[in-house]
Amino acid sequence: LHDPICQSDLSTTTIPPYCFQSWCYVNANTCKKKSDEKIKKTLYFSPQNDIFYSYSTCNSTDYFSQGSDSKSVVGGISVTASIPDYQYPMMNKQLPDGTLIYEWADDSDYMYYSDDTIPFGGIYIDYINELVKISNGDIQNVTFTHTSRASLKQYPSSRFTAAVQDVENGLVDMAVGPFWITGQRLKMTTFTVPLLYDKTVLVIPKPGQKSNLAYETKKVLEPFTYGLWGVVIAVTVAAALLSVWFSDREMVAKSKRAWKKRRAAYFRLILDAILEKGMFFFSAGIEQDTGASLPHKVLMFGFGFFILISVSAYVANLAAFLTRSGLEISYGTMREVIDGNIPICCHSALEEEIRQKWPNGKWVVSNDGFDGMFEAYARGDCKVLAVGREDTIMDRNILGKVCEHGLVYTDSVVTENPIAFPIRPQLASGFSYWMYLGEKTYGINLESAKQAFIEGNEITKQCEVELSNLNMEEVDDFAQVSPSNMILPIMAFVACVFTAVVLQLIHESKKKKGRTSTMGRQSTLDIDAYELSRLTVKDGDEKRDVDEDNSAKPRSKSIMVMPRAKSIMQRRQTLDNSDVDRICDFPGANIPGDEFNKNGALNSSQGTKSVFRGLIEDTDVTNGGADEAVEEDNDISHRIEELVESGVIEEVLDCFDFFQEMKKLKKEQ
Repeated sequence: LHDPICQSDLSTTTIPPYCFQSWCYVNANTCKKKSDEKIKKTLYFSPQNDIFYSYSTCNSTDYFSQGSDSKSVVGGISVTASIPDYQYPMMNKQLPDGTLIYEWADDSDYMYYSDDTIPFGGIYIDYINELVKISNGDIQNVTFTHTSRASLKQYPSSRFTAAVQDVENGLVDMAVGPFWITGQRLKMTTFTVPLLYDKTVLVIPKPGQKSNLAYETKKVLEPFTYGLWGVVIAVTVAAALLSVWFSDREMVAKSKRAWKKRRAAYFRLILDAILEKGMFFFSAGIEQDTGASLPHKVLMFGFGFFILISVSAYVANLAAFLTRSGLEISYGTMREVIDGNIPICCHSALEEEIRQKWPNGKWVVSNDGFDGMFEAYARGDCKVLAVGREDTIMDRNILGKVCEHGLVYTDSVVTENPIAFPIRPQLASGFSYWMYLGEKTYGINLESAKQAFIEGNEITKQCEVELSNLNMEEVDDFAQVSPSNMILPIMAFVACVFTAVVLQLIHESKKKKGRTSTMGRQSTLDIDAYELSRLTVKDGDEKRDVDEDNSAKPRSKSIMVMPRAKSIMQRRQTLDNSDVDRICDFPGANIPGDEFNKNGALNSSQGTKSVFRGLIEDTDVTNGGADEAVEEDNDISHRIEELVESGVIEEVLDCFDFFQEMKKLKKEQ
């Protein structure tokens, strides 16, 4: 009875069936508890009056509800929407001659903006039109118009907030554009479901390229974390220490010498082992010592596997790190800006939310939108800006100002706000329904509208505005490595050269003064070289040896059988002079000993007898004079030392140990 159509003339109007059905008002509280009948709140009276009615309670059929089209959620009405501002390509106008209008600086520009005969266009307008198409008439059409002058005057710092005021005043049904949902605007009207969430990010001056020595040095270490480098060093040192323990050559360090000398020997053993294992790691391999003990071989097996994986992983990433360019960023995050008390320009519409989240920030609020923010930055009022990415990332005017001032967007989030359309409460649910259905069923959303625009239009990139694209610039596979990229290895080599020269000078100085030196070539050998330097000679009933500085010292009569000699003797059933050619097979072994000069070169070509063969044959003379024996054995010591200096260390040691055992056997015969 309250529906006007039910009061129409039957001769001229078709009366709906529900006009003839009986219904009654009911008590909602009683029906909810004790009845299964369907009840509904009447819309005829004021919303404050909780009055409900029901058809089924009165034994009637609810044709009123059934007669409504289930797909009609908005009601098949035409909607008027306000466009708050130009933001090309999001929102703009186009004159009949094709001229785009996307700037609004003064009243003359407002004349075009307020002329509804010039249609609006852009990505947001295209998106709304797609929703109208899929609604199948539930949304008849959307008419786009401008914001009223009164609202613009009321909110001069935000044209978007002015458009929301028009919705509240009932001048339009909704407003279309990238509207942030803020507390202030929610007090004015309702919003649709969010289109997306806009991140207001920190915009900073574009940083320059790093070119300092510290950065180039650090790049060499970047393939591994500092923690992994610590693991590499720890594994190398552990392998060195265990190799000293597992080696049977540490008996030299345990010899009956003064504690001070034994400590020096241990220190030298450990230092040599660390340097050796370090060279193994840098050369991506280990030395194969067939004469090593089983524990030592097992240790080197594990160390070799560790080297294989570590070096492979390091080399795989090194080139990309060496050729990567770095950026000089003074402050790239909000925390750095806040801690540095850096002034930040922000939009007035987000002032309340931003101040709540960052109360210690030094905020400079613009009362003229984004244009006012850039003007404040140009004046030096602020050093960074807080700019909404979605609100500006495709706006040609704003991107032009970003490029003009040499700014870039960072990934540091200042605040995050949902973007939605302000709309009258009566339409919010229905319009949101079609937005939701469009995305889930038809794939229509704002992002698809953007892609369609980009595909249909040529977008010219004014400049690079993303810091991440500058900082993560990809390096092609053929990027060349420059000397500056290799600064750390070069510095390491120079430091090692300097250290080596200093140690050599100290060694030579000690030798000239007749003092013992542990820095010469003999001292840098493994511990078997130490055995070699302890040459025993016979002088009557007294034995003498040659220490590291080649000075003769009295020793006891006992002769130490060297481990290498034991190994050689165990591998051979018989030993004679023919074994010399087989064992002592290395460069210089057949050079007469009396023809060596100080540099290991030949003085002449006299004689062809092998040094070591001659040494063995010399043992047949056992009754010579004491002076001759000392002189002869000193000459032998000199020969062995010269061979050591020539660099064939392992061969010399094997040959020398073999010679010692042969000499001992001949004397016992």
